[in-house]
Amino acid sequence: MTDAVHDLARRAAADPHYLAFALAEYAARESLDEAGLLAVLGATPEALASARLCRTPRPDPDGFRVDIDRVAVKFALNRDALAKAARHGLVVAELRRAAAESPADVAAFLAARDRAE
Repeated sequence: MTDAVHDLARRAAADPHYLAFALAEYAARESLDEAGLLAVLGATPEALASARLCRTPRPDPDGFRVDIDRVAVKFALNRDALAKAARHGLVVAELRRAAAESPADVAAFLAARDRAE
């Protein structure tokens, strides 16, 4: 695998349209370094770099399942871990989109979510 693919995968992490975004957000949330993410996904560095360049799975349940299954099979990744990471990325992307449109609503949601019971 060339360094160019790894460089593209790193840059794709900033764009919610790529699986790299979801994986980066998930890794940050779980405090995973690259080795930790590789272990969770059961991936090789080459497979992970290529998987990161895939589009984010469709948000509808059937499309999500099909997309996750295809990526997991193609790159020999742990399907459940990939689904968890991708779902997290979809939620983060949606929260960021909503925050850009209506920051007050998102702030209220996050404040309510963080409240101690």
